[in-house]
Amino acid sequence: MSPLLIGLLVAGGVLILLSIGFISHGLERARIERARTIADLSSRLKICRTINGQLPGQYMSPELKVLLTGLEISLLEKLVRLDRKDERAQQMLESTRQELKKPELTVANPPQKMESEVQAKEARLMLENLHNLLTQAHKERIIDQLTLQQWSGQIRQYLLATSLEVFEVLARQGMRQGKPRIAKLQYERAIAYLNQQNNPALADQILRFKELLKQASEATVRSEQASTADSSELSAGLQELEISDEEWKKKAVYDD
Repeated sequence: MSPLLIGLLVAGGVLILLSIGFISHGLERARIERARTIADLSSRLKICRTINGQLPGQYMSPELKVLLTGLEISLLEKLVRLDRKDERAQQMLESTRQELKKPELTVANPPQKMESEVQAKEARLMLENLHNLLTQAHKERIIDQLTLQQWSGQIRQYLLATSLEVFEVLARQGMRQGKPRIAKLQYERAIAYLNQQNNPALADQILRFKELLKQASEATVRSEQASTADSSELSAGLQELEISDEEWKKKAVYDD
């Protein structure tokens, strides 16, 4: 066998090994990318279904219900294309399609009163997740720019309403508990939050909270004055007791 032939065989072997390695690397990279895409779609689908079912009723409308159901269908279709063996995704896709075919989707989400910061935090998280879902849907051309703008503005209003409702609820609780200083703090937080929005349309809201702050401040002053008066009366009473005690001790000494 000539050296040239040997060289060609060696070069061919090396080329085959390199090709096998390149193909294996490409297949592995494609497998990892497919798994990453499936995980991302599954996560977005879970968030979408959670918002669809648990978003407080005052923020859910038939129009938003239709939009979210359409997003679910789009995500499920992508999942099914990536994994034809995923029977659960296929069943969910068929069920969601049937749901969207109804003349009018039922909004069963009950309204929720924001009575604590924990509730408000959960509601804000769902609203923020909703905005992220819509932003990603726009990037993937599932919804258009106008739809994204309309719902982005609506979500901002919902976030504002949620925060203001919590401030007011906590302030009223403070007043009922005889703690006007807590109410004063909550109204100050509300005014600061409204000022941060830098929106002239919120001027009436700012004035309303300033009036509430004024009332809470006056109640705080009255409460502190009452506490001071009670403290003075207590001190005077203790002083009288001390004087009486001293007189009793002197009388006891003289009697002895």
